[in-house]
Amino acid sequence: MSSSRPFSGMLAVAVLASALSAACAHAGTLTPAVSTQEFDNPHRGFMLWGSSYAVDGGVDNFHGAHIYHVYLPWRIIETADQVFDWNAVETLYLQPILNDDPLATFVLRPVADYPESAASQIDAHYSGGENERDYPKFLEQAPLNIPYAVRAKCDSDGPIRSLDYNNPAARQQMQQFVQALAARFDGDPRITAIQVGLLGFWGEWHTSGCEDLQPNAQTRSLIRDAYTAAFLKTPLQTRYARASDVGSALFGFHEDYFPSFTGKCNAFNPQMPSCSDDGWWNLEYGLANEVPAARQNWMVNPVSGESPNSNQKSTWTNRTADVRKLLRDYHFSFLGPAGAHETSGNAAKLKTLKSDLGYRLGISTVTWPNTQVRGQQAALQLGIKNHGSAPLYNAYHVELHWVAADGSTKARTSIPAVTLSEIMPGTVQSRSTTFTVPSSLAPGSYALRLALADDTPGRRNIAPQNDGQDAQRRLPLGQVQVN
Repeated sequence: MSSSRPFSGMLAVAVLASALSAACAHAGTLTPAVSTQEFDNPHRGFMLWGSSYAVDGGVDNFHGAHIYHVYLPWRIIETADQVFDWNAVETLYLQPILNDDPLATFVLRPVADYPESAASQIDAHYSGGENERDYPKFLEQAPLNIPYAVRAKCDSDGPIRSLDYNNPAARQQMQQFVQALAARFDGDPRITAIQVGLLGFWGEWHTSGCEDLQPNAQTRSLIRDAYTAAFLKTPLQTRYARASDVGSALFGFHEDYFPSFTGKCNAFNPQMPSCSDDGWWNLEYGLANEVPAARQNWMVNPVSGESPNSNQKSTWTNRTADVRKLLRDYHFSFLGPAGAHETSGNAAKLKTLKSDLGYRLGISTVTWPNTQVRGQQAALQLGIKNHGSAPLYNAYHVELHWVAADGSTKARTSIPAVTLSEIMPGTVQSRSTTFTVPSSLAPGSYALRLALADDTPGRRNIAPQNDGQDAQRRLPLGQVQVN
């Protein structure tokens, strides 16, 4: 049995070499230029507030955002122990946005304690009173009887109704909730990322101003591990690069005090407004001192940020070059929901910032055979470069499409040798591979086109960083004869 393996390998190499040799004799080649346009692609760019979209009647979208940040109150979802109302999530939060913006994707953060939730309309869909309570009532009741605390203020935030996160029953309930959340949303193509909430104020794993209420390191580690065990496909983000929050997990980060708590204060002169870099709340401090291994987490999970204060928002337009450097150095993929993009104006500067967010995949070179035989292997040489600041984290792949003269797509095939998520910023992934010409094609002439396609059929393609795309965002390669 073992003696057949080298032979099989040599046969595969011979087939590929033969196909490449034949292709080179009658090959079409395209080396498209890199476009300077800012294409509107999924899972990157600006993010908008979506938590109260339905009750607000929408949200202003001045700069072409399609990512929406949605806080998911635990009490809305779990109506009784292990009884989950996912229809409420769809009808109250996601579908109203999708009705207005079919291209919408979502960053979801489950929350158990949103201080002064009424001011942000987090409680808009609550019934039964106790609107400061964002977790299910049954957690307080028998047989669980989980303790909770009520505070008028913690720092300047409140009122607050905070669960005892360190209670063993609370830990178990949160672990079960995370498992249910993943069963519902892991791999959902509409989800840009899940932010690992539940714990602490705003799901940020702290209780600033009321430190006696905070989840301890053991609780944080348990919930961290629940997320990493349950979510195997959808990208994950956490708030802080703190040892107990991250451990060996590959979480991305959401820096919600950007740019004040992002880099070292002395990196810029003058310093960024309200800069603080002497503790784990600062992203650079955490990556340097708490979890050094997590500095490369951006390669597998996204980094994002938002600017809630006016002096932070102003840096987007008054210190654009400095902000761009931070976006590139820390490999940001999206910004929001708070930021300068919430208002109109400064279109040119914000467009420049948007171009520094996330992936920008451009086709460098393609070579294919001009004459193809149905059901037979054909050679393909393909190079794709990432001109952005971060990789693509969501599930997409390369496809070839055969398009008839009337514009209809007659067949398509995937190119599994290309892994789009592995193309890091500034690098080119080059592949020499083969594909099978679809046997369903009728003999004739076709326009061969290349698509960066969503793994879920029917969703919009990624626009490559090249001009000349067709209406379906595919790159025309050339005419081929299929026999």
